[in-house]
Amino acid sequence: MLTYLLDVGDLADARFVVSPLNETVFSIFHLHRIHPSASHLARWRSDAHAARGRYDAATIDALISPSGKQIPDFLTPITAPGRTRPSFGEHLAMVAATDPEIARGQLAGLAEGSPPSAALAGLIGHDDPAGRAAEALAGYHRETVEPIWPAVQRILESDITYRGRELASGGPARLFGTLTPYVEWNRSGELRVSLECTNATGEFASGGLGLTLLPSVFVGGVTVAHDPASTAPNIGYSARGSATLTESAPPVADDALRRLIGAAKADLLAALAEPAAVSELAAALGISPSAVSQSLKILGANGIVESSRYGRRVLYRRTALGDALITPRSGTPRS
Repeated sequence: MLTYLLDVGDLADARFVVSPLNETVFSIFHLHRIHPSASHLARWRSDAHAARGRYDAATIDALISPSGKQIPDFLTPITAPGRTRPSFGEHLAMVAATDPEIARGQLAGLAEGSPPSAALAGLIGHDDPAGRAAEALAGYHRETVEPIWPAVQRILESDITYRGRELASGGPARLFGTLTPYVEWNRSGELRVSLECTNATGEFASGGLGLTLLPSVFVGGVTVAHDPASTAPNIGYSARGSATLTESAPPVADDALRRLIGAAKADLLAALAEPAAVSELAAALGISPSAVSQSLKILGANGIVESSRYGRRVLYRRTALGDALITPRSGTPRS
């Protein structure tokens, strides 16, 4: 059991980070082993294996321990305060800039007390092991994660919207109470984390460095964290809606609602099970972004949907009225 000791300032500085590099690295946990809670990744795993000839599979395989539970911390660097949406390129540059001796030490730990594989030994002995790993990750990302990144990003941003509402309405107790069963927070500032992906145990003071939360579609029932002795408090957790990653059928509302407000607007409302941007709704429904915008404008004017801006993105979500329209009353048939 790992315990972070947080103060009021740490909670005030808590931030959610979405990083395509983090997701790329977390995905390595599932290349050779699909966890029971990650059935939504079965299709992705099949596609990733089919693409093995197009990326440096030997090096990527060497970046995870034989037990499948450890990856080097330097592959998922913690961004500076204020950098909550690092691009893949800028985050990868941080990996490549890792001191060679630090990289070698963390890579050596992957052997878990046994002789390293030939690929791992070659990486440890490389003049620039971090740069070599970064190069392999770039090719791996291009072939396995970049094609699904729009869908992954939609899920992560939707999760953050939901978590923000939980924090605003119920404070830290509500946020951590619904985050994952592997995290427990009490009002004295102790954040207890049950981890399978780190050997760290004991209590660690935050040092006033805040808390970084990393939603992920590649983290299942297990939370992940960097070595607490060397980095600020940080937790990876499974994003809400991760199971929708492989869903491709357009959402369709029931007939009664379609007759009430029209098929286009009803189906759009059904598509807003999680907050989404215009482009994502257009792709899900198979219609033009302009048609989506027109329907959203009407639904918004009638208090059925609302929007919020997150950086350059505008996400739309159902209001309480929208939820009431889309969810039939118990025992009351719609059609």
